[in-house]
Amino acid sequence: MHSPHVYSKVITVLPEHIDELQHVNNVQYLHWMMESAAEHWQSRASVNLMQHLVWVVITHEINYLGAAKLGEQLLLTTYTGEYTGASWWRHFSIQQNTGAQELVVAKTLFVLLNKASGKPQRIGTEVVQIFIDAV
Repeated sequence: MHSPHVYSKVITVLPEHIDELQHVNNVQYLHWMMESAAEHWQSRASVNLMQHLVWVVITHEINYLGAAKLGEQLLLTTYTGEYTGASWWRHFSIQQNTGAQELVVAKTLFVLLNKASGKPQRIGTEVVQIFIDAV
């Protein structure tokens, strides 16, 4: 049996994250999601893979369920889902760190590219093993 490797981090809402409505700007949530996806990849992939492969976004699906305020701590969680060929869905959740409320639920479709050619690269076993833990 296999399960996705989950990457999580806690974020503190700072003044630069706040918009004119006094809550976290929607674009900031997206920035945190892309940052965490990159951190997940960088924390698990070999130097060789990172030198030769890069992930690019095709689609974002984001549902904003609540608003975070200045000073709040948020728990961001991401893991990979379904994959085929060169594309892989990644799921995201951002919630209050107390677990009280989920604020954002999203998924993004990434495509794996060969850095040298710029062309899609089939997701091989070595990449799958980065994001899927054997149980």
